[in-house]
Amino acid sequence: MNILAIFILSSLFLLSQILDVWAAPTTYILSATVPASTGISITVSSINSTTNLFTVLPAGTTALSFDPMTFNSTSSVYLPNHYYALDFGVSGGAGTADVTVSYNEGANPNGTSNGLGYKTTATFAKEVPGTGGTTTESLLAAHGKKRLIDLNAEHVAYTEVTPGFLRIYLGVWTGSLTGLAPDPSTGQPFSNGDFPGQYTGSLVVTAVVN
Repeated sequence: MNILAIFILSSLFLLSQILDVWAAPTTYILSATVPASTGISITVSSINSTTNLFTVLPAGTTALSFDPMTFNSTSSVYLPNHYYALDFGVSGGAGTADVTVSYNEGANPNGTSNGLGYKTTATFAKEVPGTGGTTTESLLAAHGKKRLIDLNAEHVAYTEVTPGFLRIYLGVWTGSLTGLAPDPSTGQPFSNGDFPGQYTGSLVVTAVVN
């Protein structure tokens, strides 16, 4: 066998080895783990009634007053200059809050009727975050807008707001038929027909992670 033949055979052998290496498949296993949430996060905001500007209140804020109440001579009712929003999120990882809300009437200068629960409302909305810090808001039709007095173990399942989160607006009844949802027709305004004094009530919220 001459040198040329040996060279050709050697080249073919090397080529076959290279082709074998190139042809051998290599599998790469990819993974990414999203941590599970460890708790509930509730953000409370005060909202200007005229500008709808949100002001986030300090963490742990639970005393929500509608004062000062100002008499509106056009409608002959007392109205505040703000309302509130409760945003239900999670902390420490991914998940969605499952929320149950009840209301208990407190001090009522009117006696046994037309207390704070009849004069304030809760609106249940789904918030879906978008790009640029924007959110898309829609009313949760199964809950809508209710007088606080009508909230008795109102349960918003996490599946109702996924993907997204629950926002509950809390405001004084105005009788408005516009906006995200009309006020309940059974609500009552604060007016000169009410006895003066401080009206109170408590909103009991239970939230768990899912």
